[in-house]
Amino acid sequence: MPDFLKRRRLARMIDQAAAKVTDLPVPEQGWVASVRKALGMSAEQVARRKGVSRNAVYQAERSELEGAVSIKQMENLAAAMGARFVYAIVPDERIEDLKYHQALKTAHRQIDDEPDALNWSADDRQDWIEDKAAELLHDMPPSFWDDK
Repeated sequence: MPDFLKRRRLARMIDQAAAKVTDLPVPEQGWVASVRKALGMSAEQVARRKGVSRNAVYQAERSELEGAVSIKQMENLAAAMGARFVYAIVPDERIEDLKYHQALKTAHRQIDDEPDALNWSADDRQDWIEDKAAELLHDMPPSFWDDK
């Protein structure tokens, strides 16, 4: 399967997943403590199921709030509570929009390297930028994401 088809399928999957969690609020106490309390489980009960001390559960809850908990730790805690940990990187906008904005940004930089570009009309400059962005999106050169 060609790379562009793989990228398109990945983009579609990521965009669909992102749409599901875009407005997902993070509980003030963190996920571990909130799920544990919603289930009515004590830290000691979670600890026994996980095979650690009660203090380790409390430490993990604090670490989660500080952003210092590991993915493996979250997976283990979730499993101990009969849940699963879901990890995702959610783009700020659709993948195609991110790529298009990068292509435009690169085209704006590259027009300065065109010898006569300063003599072109505003419309000609805009056409060149849009054509260059389309070319960049199509070709996806290795330097596409470079910010030079």
